Amino acid sequence: MKIGFRIPGAAREMAFDELCAWAKNAGFDAIDVGLVTDEIYSATAAAALEIGTSDLPGTRDLLSEDAEKRAAGALAAREAIQAAADRGVSRMFCVFMPDEVTRKRAETFRLWEEHFPPIAEFAAERGVTIAMEGWPGPGPYYPSIGCTPETWRVMFAACPAGLGLNYDPSHLVRLGIDWARALDEFGDKVVHVHGKDTRFDAERLYEHGQLPPTFRSSKGFSESWWRYTIPGDGLVDWKQCIQTLEDFGFDGIVSVELEDHYYSQGWPAQSEGLKRSRDFLATVIR
Repeated sequence: MKIGFRIPGAAREMAFDELCAWAKNAGFDAIDVGLVTDEIYSATAAAALEIGTSDLPGTRDLLSEDAEKRAAGALAAREAIQAAADRGVSRMFCVFMPDEVTRKRAETFRLWEEHFPPIAEFAAERGVTIAMEGWPGPGPYYPSIGCTPETWRVMFAACPAGLGLNYDPSHLVRLGIDWARALDEFGDKVVHVHGKDTRFDAERLYEHGQLPPTFRSSKGFSESWWRYTIPGDGLVDWKQCIQTLEDFGFDGIVSVELEDHYYSQGWPAQSEGLKRSRDFLATVIR
């Protein structure tokens, strides 16, 4: 396996070739990017970095009741898939969140089932797999689909080609889902992994349970009673996680997604968080 990262906020202000040079010097093997352009491809190649994933645009529009939006979303997705395939990028990242966050997930699935499989088939024909991410979306509606074993089963059944899993145990932990059991069931669908963790705050759980706090603000990347952390600072047993991935034959990229409040304030803190994450993952990845 290789270790990469998803570009955090402050790093997006850097020249991309400088970021790639930093990544290589820091010991990373890969970087996740937005749209794949000639400039992006050339910079990663010059730094001897692999592109872990590129982002798939158009998914919110695809999950719209508006036919014109869906057509625009399908076009954007197909163009990005073709651009990735033309440059040898085989994994694309997306979250299946609808354009209307108040829509019920069952209704969003109906739209997804009707309009997404042709996009996945288009990707598969070009050697590209769409890696769906399990972020449930913003509260209080949590509108995204593709976040739970319940939805993964029906989505993979409806879309047997071109769809895979971006496995991120941090989302499962915060949702109360057994991350290890989910990996045991869906390990054969994993095409990309996010190195991110979650921890709970027992005091905050006592103060206001799983409701939002009334008199205080939550830290960034949290809902007060839980927060995302760098890998190794949360509840996931990463040695077990990596060994299970190995058992399924996964030999791809574990990509640090830095959403830890304590490593979020500017590039010095974010670069430290990335390096600490890489150093930890290097102890469990062979």
